[in-house]
Amino acid sequence: MLYRMGLLLCCFTWLHAQDTITVIGIGRLGLCTALSFEHAGYHVLGVDINPAYVASINNKGFNSPEPRVNEFLQESNNFKATCSFDEGLNFSDIYYIMVDTPSTTSKEAYDHSKLGKVLSEINKRKVKNKHVVIGCTVFPGYIRTVGRFLLRDCINTTLSYNPEFIAQGNIMHGLQNPDIVLIGEGSSEAGDTLETIYRNVCANEPRICRMSPDSAEITKLAINCFVTTKIAYSNMIGDIADKTPGADKFAILQAVGGDKRVGNLYLKPGYGFGGPCFPRDNRALGSYAQQVGIDPIIPQATDAANKLHTQCMIDQFFAENREEYMFESVTYKDNCAVPIIEESQKLVIAAALAKKGKRVVIVDVPAVVAEVQQAFGDIFEYRTI
Repeated sequence: MLYRMGLLLCCFTWLHAQDTITVIGIGRLGLCTALSFEHAGYHVLGVDINPAYVASINNKGFNSPEPRVNEFLQESNNFKATCSFDEGLNFSDIYYIMVDTPSTTSKEAYDHSKLGKVLSEINKRKVKNKHVVIGCTVFPGYIRTVGRFLLRDCINTTLSYNPEFIAQGNIMHGLQNPDIVLIGEGSSEAGDTLETIYRNVCANEPRICRMSPDSAEITKLAINCFVTTKIAYSNMIGDIADKTPGADKFAILQAVGGDKRVGNLYLKPGYGFGGPCFPRDNRALGSYAQQVGIDPIIPQATDAANKLHTQCMIDQFFAENREEYMFESVTYKDNCAVPIIEESQKLVIAAALAKKGKRVVIVDVPAVVAEVQQAFGDIFEYRTI
């Protein structure tokens, strides 16, 4: 009888370790991550500090502008949220940390203060036999120099890095259909655990890239920096074509992208890159390169080229001398389902024209218009659609 009870206890412990996940920080990305885990069959507990937000998730009254979030939340049976940190730590042996790491005032690094507080709180509990996973973007070297130190009193506890490559306004699709899954594993066991989770979560068969946390921290920035470089290069070619009689920038870049060494993705002329990720990740890679003694000429040139292109567009628009300048879909990228205007190049151009005395009208959905009004006040006229 004692043997059978012990066997049942062992089975329960194994199921607890393998089938439950705690997500600490269930903001926009954290909630999407938690719901993706739940959709894949895991029991998930989300931890957040906002009681009203937690209640709205638990009663399924929360309404998100992110596509499919409401659908996944309504269909969920094994996801709930709590404000209790201890409840979250007791729930699972896998802790995903998804708090925000915003840019510092210099915009060349990340503010790790919230992340550090979470790790310190975990350390205070002196947890044992856990896998801690950082999903938010960090500066290279953070896990080795800070993260592991903050978990110094935790026994047999790993710290891994597992950032996502998603686009705001399409997060759920991105989580379930990634090109790659980046795992900076704290141990082989932690890497195996994370790989298994993603094999269950992903609807496609992504390339699983397992490496050291330091390598993964650099990889995260390197990928985004390459994309921004490609965008800046495309716009430079477009500007050259615009200054050349008879040249067609669209035909040129379509041909360039036809070479398989280049590829067509992100190789179209248009507005410069903006948003909450690309600009800051590009600058962060440059900042880290300087710290280790490498001259970051490529990320610096990319950032400079992005600004030059925007100024070129300002000059072109101003030279047209229109009675009215109308800008539609002014989020940081076209057709974005969420009202994010951070470093929107359309708004940079619109503001420059308004400051030159031009009449500028912003046309967008009410949520976006409200964001623009809060940021820019009365320098624009506004229309909602």
